[in-house]
Amino acid sequence: MWAKAEWINPTGSYKDRIAAKTMDAAVRCGARGWIGTSSGNAGAAMAAYGARAGLRGFLCVAADAPSEKLQSVAPYGAAMLAMSTLGPPEMDRIEQLALEYRLQLAITAYRYNPEGMAGAEAIGEELADQGAFTHAYVPAGGGGLLVAVARGLARRAPGRVKLVCAQPAGCAPIVGYLSGALDAPVSAACTTTVSGLQLPSPPDGLLAAGAVRESGGWGCAVTDQEAWDAQRLLATREGVFVEPAAALAVAAISRDVAEGRLATSDCPVAVLTGSGLKDLRRVAPAQRPSPGGLDDLGALLAAAFTMPT
Repeated sequence: MWAKAEWINPTGSYKDRIAAKTMDAAVRCGARGWIGTSSGNAGAAMAAYGARAGLRGFLCVAADAPSEKLQSVAPYGAAMLAMSTLGPPEMDRIEQLALEYRLQLAITAYRYNPEGMAGAEAIGEELADQGAFTHAYVPAGGGGLLVAVARGLARRAPGRVKLVCAQPAGCAPIVGYLSGALDAPVSAACTTTVSGLQLPSPPDGLLAAGAVRESGGWGCAVTDQEAWDAQRLLATREGVFVEPAAALAVAAISRDVAEGRLATSDCPVAVLTGSGLKDLRRVAPAQRPSPGGLDDLGALLAAAFTMPT
């Protein structure tokens, strides 16, 4: 399997691609500033590219977003307002305010910001150029990234790659809709703790489901624990530290291998969407090492290795 390294973008996630196109549109249309929503990654990207464009920013953030994500927004000077819910009703109202105050709408969903979302379509184009992949595993919250990857692939490799929608079992409306368990891509509840994927009513849910079906792919829901296990595996085996939402795509590949949905001849790629530095809640709190000296170092090494004879 392969992975797409979206966590190495300037602000640590694929949202930089969307932010660049969003602020380009804002400058071209003469917007007075920008306004958007975020659980963290989009906020940092919009704030950074908005600062570069010289535009004032206003960001509605999820109240339970990891502190690391909110701290990554702060340096760029955007105004932040914490909100307990950030679903379509709130987004619709923010869209109205954007029109009223002549602000660029900076929500990362095709439903609200198709010009900006076009920036993420390059991910699909690059995947088509970078390898003969059979399946693309894409983590989905609002569904926009999956739609973008599908559109990029369709331009460069039509019909070649099956799309798999990876969602946490505690909030998997698109997966449920694809399986027929739900009549619409809307969940009654959201219990996952995976930041960025906590959208029970994804704004691009129908578009995402349509893209998956058209590609011949499917949906895969995994537990939060499976995502955390995949995160740990990537870090300790590959030296790659990504946030749980990204690792969830790898967990979905593992599950599909175990369940026989992937064959040994398949070549899947996981889109690793964001850096692990954006969410450190599952990492043990940093502690200063205990004071010691070279004798302690020798004892540590002796306990770890058998001395050669």
